[in-house]
Amino acid sequence: MINGTEKYIETVKYLAKLYDYCNDNLFKGELQKPVITVQRDERNKTNGWFSLQKVWKWQDKVPANCTECDDRDNCSSYTDCYRLADYEDYELNITAQQLNRPINEIAATMIHEMVHHYAKVNNMQDCSRSGTYHNKLFKRLAEMHGLNVECMPTIGWAHTTLTKDTAKLIETFVKDNPETLIYRSPVFKGQTVKTTSTRKYECPCCHNSVRATKQLNIVCGDCNQVMLDDKE
Repeated sequence: MINGTEKYIETVKYLAKLYDYCNDNLFKGELQKPVITVQRDERNKTNGWFSLQKVWKWQDKVPANCTECDDRDNCSSYTDCYRLADYEDYELNITAQQLNRPINEIAATMIHEMVHHYAKVNNMQDCSRSGTYHNKLFKRLAEMHGLNVECMPTIGWAHTTLTKDTAKLIETFVKDNPETLIYRSPVFKGQTVKTTSTRKYECPCCHNSVRATKQLNIVCGDCNQVMLDDKE
């Protein structure tokens, strides 16, 4: 019988395979895979994150003076031809409590964080206000890489879902790779995973939309029309 540790390892491997698939199909294989982790969110709120710094470090043996070696083809046979090299990498985390969601939502989180990765390695500032507000550049990049994007008060263009085409891609992935995921219960005793309580406001003219966690009176700045609440 498989134990929890083995199941956890299989979960990380599954997420890494999902990353490779999304990278190949949505990012043209341009991203170098970071360290993919499954960690808990103390607040039970975050679906995932991407570190803006290379927070993982390790050492490895690499060939020394390779270009000067007369026997490069057989270099592996010379144990004294290696030196220790320091490496580092970014972190992409899928929150442990949020793995108990449909695979489309997990994939949307993965791609969302990959967009942050894409912006980082291309020196693009996709978040403002000390990194808390997803700006219009993030919106554009996310839409370029298979996501629908909606604006939310205080955090900007942060609500992302799969487009129809991307959902079909993920459906193909799942057919070839049946889900093998383990998830964590919420951090605090007696607390359940909070389901979304947001409501969507949409302009009746241009159909721009925003999300909010409470009832608001919002006017579209482009059309000067009152935005309609989808829960009314």
